Amino acid sequence: MKLALFGGSFDPPHLGHLAFARFALDALAPDRLLWLPAGRQWQKPDQVMAAGVHRVQMLKRLTADEPRFSVDDRELHRRGPSFTADTLNEFKRQNPDAELMFLIGQDQYARLPTWYRAETVASLATLVVVPRAGEAVVTPPGMPQHRLQVLELPEIPISSTAVREALARGDDIRPLVGPDVASYIDSHRLYEKKP
Repeated sequence: MKLALFGGSFDPPHLGHLAFARFALDALAPDRLLWLPAGRQWQKPDQVMAAGVHRVQMLKRLTADEPRFSVDDRELHRRGPSFTADTLNEFKRQNPDAELMFLIGQDQYARLPTWYRAETVASLATLVVVPRAGEAVVTPPGMPQHRLQVLELPEIPISSTAVREALARGDDIRPLVGPDVASYIDSHRLYEKKP
């Protein structure tokens, strides 16, 4: 079995995330692609995110039409910081015969040596790196190249920051997140500026 793991803040999840995940399904042909909303990110301790329950519900709405997608909220239930090495170890224990693929952006891959137990991350999963447009992927010092796969995909000019900025301006975010996620954000009044 092949499992693709797609981690991130997803604050909020958007159509760029969805396009990337669908592209990964086609390119990597995993049996399942699991979306992993991050818990407390140890490298960004001051980052304020929407509550995990909201990010999970938005992801479920975004991914409802693809049966190979599922949302795994294990990192949200951990006490203290979330470490990718711990998550991959859990998946390996639960699925000892599975091939794990961890989807990661080029900027995160460049910082991989600073991660907690980076060698464990690189040993447990094939790292599927999405390069920035026009940039070559360079393996960071100490990271094995044989566990690397580069996944080129069309540039998708949407970000969670852009969605939050659009909300702050009062713009229609449906073209960025789809109608179901937009409706959820509106009904729960997420990302509103506090007085």
